[in-house]
Formats: sequence, structure tokens, C-alpha cells
Amino acid sequence: MRPEAHDRLAEAPTEEWHIASILVHLRPERSPDVRAAVAALGDVEVHAEERGRMVVTVEGPHEGRIADRMTAIHLMPGVMSAVMVFHHAEPMAARTAEEVGTAHR
Repeated sequence: MRPEAHDRLAEAPTEEWHIASILVHLRPERSPDVRAAVAALGDVEVHAEERGRMVVTVEGPHEGRIADRMTAIHLMPGVMSAVMVFHHAEPMAARTAEEVGTAHR
């Protein structure tokens, strides 16, 4: 995708909200570094971590945000793989004001 097309997608209003979970396999000794790098991405939350595995959720206004974050995680030093295990999209109208406010901090 050309950069200008990606910019339009990122700025375009959306009527859906996407959430995905990603299973990350990593070198256990790199866990603190990977956790910090994942937390710095934004729109990402680490939910569980154990012996070289991490469960992460990503939220955003379109699939592109999910794919960008998953790729960024996959390319981090110490990460062996990052695979999507769940993806859900719902209408923005179904989200509560609290959810919308939290997601845009």
C-alpha cells in the first residue's frame, strides 16, 4: 500500500471498532524488554505472560491498526512469532462513552 493511501485509511472516519488478541512467543530472557516495547506501542495491552509466551490485545478503528501493531511486535528483538488468535469488529454505536474515552487516551 502506498504511504498516502495508508494515511487516508488512518484518518478516515470509521463505523467499526476492532479488537484482536495476539499470542506472542518470545525468548524468556527478553521478556522485560519485549513487555516494555509492547507497552510503548499504544492501543496494546499485555494480559498474561508465562515462560516465553505473552497474550496481548490490540484495539483500533480498523484492521490496519491491528496489522501494524502485530507486525511491530513480530519484528521486536527477542520475539520469535506473533500470531492473531482472535479478531472481533463491532459497530461504534454499540460502544459506551466510557469505552470510547478509554480507547482514545
